[in-house]
Amino acid sequence: MISVIIPYYNPDQNIATEKLLKRAIRSACDSLDGVATYEILIVNDGSHGDPVLDEFEDKPLIYIRREHNMLGAARNTGIENASGNLLTFLDADDFYYPGALALCIRKMEESGADLLGFGIKPTSCGSDICNIKSGTPSFLEPMTGNEYMRRYNLFGSACRYLISASLIKEHGLRFMENSYIEDEEFTPRMMFYSRRYIHTDFPVYAYYIRDGSIITSDSPEKREQKSRDTLKALRHLIAFRDEHLAESHDGLNRKISYLAMDHLRRTLRRDDWREAAAKQIENLSALGAFPLRDNGYSLKFKLFSRLSTSRAGLLLLHIAEKRYK
Repeated sequence: MISVIIPYYNPDQNIATEKLLKRAIRSACDSLDGVATYEILIVNDGSHGDPVLDEFEDKPLIYIRREHNMLGAARNTGIENASGNLLTFLDADDFYYPGALALCIRKMEESGADLLGFGIKPTSCGSDICNIKSGTPSFLEPMTGNEYMRRYNLFGSACRYLISASLIKEHGLRFMENSYIEDEEFTPRMMFYSRRYIHTDFPVYAYYIRDGSIITSDSPEKREQKSRDTLKALRHLIAFRDEHLAESHDGLNRKISYLAMDHLRRTLRRDDWREAAAKQIENLSALGAFPLRDNGYSLKFKLFSRLSTSRAGLLLLHIAEKRYK
């Protein structure tokens, strides 16, 4: 059985937000067509009021309310209440493509993998469940999660994985709570523990791009908290790596380096970038995450790591990041 965990937060009882939740639920049911047993856990993270879900009375929904403590806490509540031998996460404003999740479940069962990663496709579709061209997903050969992190850039989103419940239970995996970047700390640890990981870029998950979401909204207060959260995630990952020195951790080193680079990139887009960059370089240096280690990851990383060590280089990076933004 698979457990689909959907955190839900609607503090203003916005009708549009509730409609997106219903779309997410419908998409999960459609994407699991042919799967014998499943459950969908809706975790209300302290919204004012409850969504009206009468149309799903014949579906295996489990509805849970909890006090508000952000996305990571809601996902943890879902993990603790899930009954499936497989878990996956769906944000309430996103959706799955029809039948796609069922394909991945069959592949995971056939391969004996403990973790499967799939593609995410950005979409501006805000109402119906958009279809995608049918096709047969192709998968990389199985490898450990650490080997995958060593070879490829790891995108943090936890929503792009089918996860064996035993992988989570055996290692006590949980998300950071009260954080904007809970995925960036959870996903690398999950990957590190995976002994048989398979991956496809075939799009299974549609990420809805909209104004006002956690990702797109960018108030000064939120920027500061994201900065603090990133440093906290880096501290956790570095400590985690150092606890596992007897094992290969090249993949973790790559993820730590890229997370530090992305942190600096966001800082360089700010209007007060000079002071902010100096402060964050000091913070990263204290963690041992700066200067960035150039281990031949990519040309972009190599250029960034070299330019970030000088004032002139930081100015060039600032100009490039402002154009990117």
